[in-house]
Amino acid sequence: MPLAAALGDELGNLFATQHEHNGVVIRRSVSVESLIGSSGQVTGVILADGETVPADLVLVGIGAVPNVELAEKAQLGVDNGILVDASLQTSDPHVFAAGDVANAEHPLISQHLRSEHWANAVNGGPAAARAMLGQNVSFDAIPYFYTDQFDLGMEYSGFGPLTRGADLVYRGDPVSGAFIVFWQNAGRVVAGMNVNVWDVNDAVQALIRRAEPVDPVRLANESIPLGQV
Repeated sequence: MPLAAALGDELGNLFATQHEHNGVVIRRSVSVESLIGSSGQVTGVILADGETVPADLVLVGIGAVPNVELAEKAQLGVDNGILVDASLQTSDPHVFAAGDVANAEHPLISQHLRSEHWANAVNGGPAAARAMLGQNVSFDAIPYFYTDQFDLGMEYSGFGPLTRGADLVYRGDPVSGAFIVFWQNAGRVVAGMNVNVWDVNDAVQALIRRAEPVDPVRLANESIPLGQV
């Protein structure tokens, strides 16, 4: 399911349906055997079941792994990236790491988190620099990303590891194409996504930072401003 790793199947299906309504054919749970072509030009994709899908352009998205080779040679702590504390300091007090490669302890959830998004690098770099200068730094930016797909534009803020098995609370009707959805874990808002609803991301992040149970009925009530939930 598209975006399932970040949003779960239910919300991923919303985006998949949007693509299908716009003529995109999504093939789920298939494996690619090989690419075929001639004269340096791809002509098709052979699937594991033998089917050939015609193609004149192939985009391969295989993900990425953090490049920790240098850190390993320096004998720094490594686990799904370079382990750093909330000030982005590694196991060597003279070495700091920021960006996609840093698996940082997040002060709001007291666990390590590696965020693969440009916003993390933009915000983490200056935080690491301040820490290098001896300032008291606790990098607590909430992971954030956005995407625009056909008529759906969204912003997402939150902690992916805490959304597994969380309860979904909708503020607005998803069928309308404009709504906000929250992930609640033990009553606490751990993530939120606004779809075609704008200028609410700060309020969403404030609810996440509250780190205490929130009444889901009030959360879903559009007549109550988010700042008063």
